Amino acid sequence: MNPVISISLLIPLALMLLAATAWMGWRSSDAVSSGLRKLLMGLRIAAVLMLLIFLFNPGEWRAVEDQLSKVWAVMLDRSSSMSVEEADPAEEGKTSTRIAQAMRLRDRMEDLAGDAGVDVRFYSYDDALKEVEPDSAPTPDGKASDLTSSADELLTQLSSQGESLSGVLVLGDGRQTSSPRHSNFELRAQALNVPFFAVPIGGEQASKDLSLHLPRKTVTAFPGQQVQLTAVLLADGLGQVDTELTLSDAEGKPVESVKVKLKPGERHVHHFSIVAPEQSSLFRLMVPARDGEMRLSNNQAELRLRILDEKAKVFIAEGAPYWDSKFLAQLLRQQKHMEVVSVHRLSESRWFRVDSGESKPHESEVDVFPDTREELSRYDLIIFGKNSEHFLTPERIALLRGFVKDQGGAVLFSRSKPYTGVMPDLAPLEPVSWKTGVSGNFSMRPSADGQTAGLFGQALPAPESPVWKSLPELKDAHRIDVVKPFTRVLAYGELGSATGQGRFPLLMVRRYGQGVTGLVNADGLWKWDFFPEARELGNMYQEFWIQMIHWMLSYSEFLPGQDYSLNVSASSIEPGTPVALRMSYRGGGQPDAPQVEVTSPALDEPLRLAPAEVPSDDGRVKWGASFTPTEAGNYQLRLIASADVPRDEAKPQGSMPEAVVTVVAPPGEMDELSADAGYLKRFCEGTGGKILTAEQLEAFLKEQMKPVAPEQRDHGVEWHSHWMHWLSPILLLVFLSLEWWLRRRNGLA
Repeated sequence: MNPVISISLLIPLALMLLAATAWMGWRSSDAVSSGLRKLLMGLRIAAVLMLLIFLFNPGEWRAVEDQLSKVWAVMLDRSSSMSVEEADPAEEGKTSTRIAQAMRLRDRMEDLAGDAGVDVRFYSYDDALKEVEPDSAPTPDGKASDLTSSADELLTQLSSQGESLSGVLVLGDGRQTSSPRHSNFELRAQALNVPFFAVPIGGEQASKDLSLHLPRKTVTAFPGQQVQLTAVLLADGLGQVDTELTLSDAEGKPVESVKVKLKPGERHVHHFSIVAPEQSSLFRLMVPARDGEMRLSNNQAELRLRILDEKAKVFIAEGAPYWDSKFLAQLLRQQKHMEVVSVHRLSESRWFRVDSGESKPHESEVDVFPDTREELSRYDLIIFGKNSEHFLTPERIALLRGFVKDQGGAVLFSRSKPYTGVMPDLAPLEPVSWKTGVSGNFSMRPSADGQTAGLFGQALPAPESPVWKSLPELKDAHRIDVVKPFTRVLAYGELGSATGQGRFPLLMVRRYGQGVTGLVNADGLWKWDFFPEARELGNMYQEFWIQMIHWMLSYSEFLPGQDYSLNVSASSIEPGTPVALRMSYRGGGQPDAPQVEVTSPALDEPLRLAPAEVPSDDGRVKWGASFTPTEAGNYQLRLIASADVPRDEAKPQGSMPEAVVTVVAPPGEMDELSADAGYLKRFCEGTGGKILTAEQLEAFLKEQMKPVAPEQRDHGVEWHSHWMHWLSPILLLVFLSLEWWLRRRNGLA
């Protein structure tokens, strides 16, 4: 039995129900004869017994099994790239389309399957799966290829039809031009024990493409500052190219055009030098399409010039003045977009302070280093020279660490080790740990990481530029024991070959909390600005320091003058990829809950995101949000501090953080026509299968395609009730109907 309620409750309930039924049936028929009275009571009890049978639910558990047939499947690529005509490997000297070559292999498999008595299902695919008749000839006109999603759909279809796959053969060129809709396909195929095998169809096709790339899609600058916008041009398969590279503003008005000559396979880098406008602006770069060019989506790109409307505030602390510190302080005071306070220690009782716009120093008997959190928060960057121990007390170091970690400030050690002896409290801010000794003369060589970070090759000459070999040598690099984790080495110092000491880290940066610390492990950069031979290379001293400081300020969590920060998980993505946004606040008081405005030509109207506050271990106020762009294009993100302030009444543009996310259009079906056997190989091996050549296919099929008896599949057990029969409800109806008829006939209620 499998009662509908607990048997311990059902038995007493049944007894009480039977007793009540007998008593009520006997009492309600006292006006008739004894024999009829007993018959009426018996019919009612019989009806109640039938109902109790339903409640007790007598029956048995039975195993559930079915038969699962084993089949093979063939997937034939019907995307447009299969229409390419190329040399036919089966017939020397002749050409044929890829679809014709695939059809020939599919027909051969059909013949072998028929001879072996193996059941085969035939499909074609582009960005979706379609079942076809064995003798059909698909037209190669699909606008995209998505083998992964089509294969996943195949597993779903056959599983729902009660069929099991012995294996799948894929005939195609292996081009995956759509983003897969499923990410766990390989695990699913392995779990179902369905290996995929593939025969790559097609070979290499010469690509014809003129492409434009931007190393940085967002450039930060101050109003009126001279900035460089960098573009990279590549040409493939077009021979020598004479083209025009045009920089335009957001309305399409040309700003500057240059003629460019490209040799086959050459990489050309061009820098547009413009004066930064008063407000953040969008610029477009474009090259015209060439005859025969396959891909046109990469002939133009957009760049966001982000303008900071507040000056960068810098404090310089120098305990042992020398040419380096004097040149640097003078250079920074000359910058219109910087406010500089420099303090130099001449002796125990003589301190000189010079502010921007002043030519004469103020002499004092005490240093004027910031002593409170509020005083430090007035600055964006603190620069230390040598002998900083004369400025730093344990209390000031604690404030300085909070300035970087919690307030998003920046600290730059500009002249190697910033103190004599040891200062353990300062160690968390230093990118390295030191050991005894100083290196001799050496040259600066930018690193690959420095180029990736956007400092060299964009703001400054690329690592391979000859300018770095021509500059005067530097000196007095302190020996380094360990470069700390998460430190980026942007440039190395190369010692003379005669010393045999090789190279060492020279320029480093390290994120610390919300801020950043940097180290220039050298003295003597002033010579880049002093010696005539260095002057002939351009003012590299000025360029190095200005661009280095700008880069550090933009590398920090917060930009100068901004109390909010906005960071994105990725600046370049494919359509349908989620973008995570992270925001934080460093000002005082209770901040307004921010909103993020997303604008793009791909959107009909601006999108407003309402970030949610997220937990923070350090107690700082942070928010998070996300959005998923589905169309290609540039998406501009701008933080709005208060949800109650309309856009036109919010803080002036540039005072709030901005970011750009580029959604890259996936490669078109006809952009690149070379077959991708490597993708097919990874696809098959991920399922437990392998890649085959056309010559190997027949032997493989003869070995693998053998009839397989249907297998029994156990689905567990299910309950079969004994009362589930047509007679049960009929008996119940007969008992109730007969009692009712007898009562009516004898005048009973």
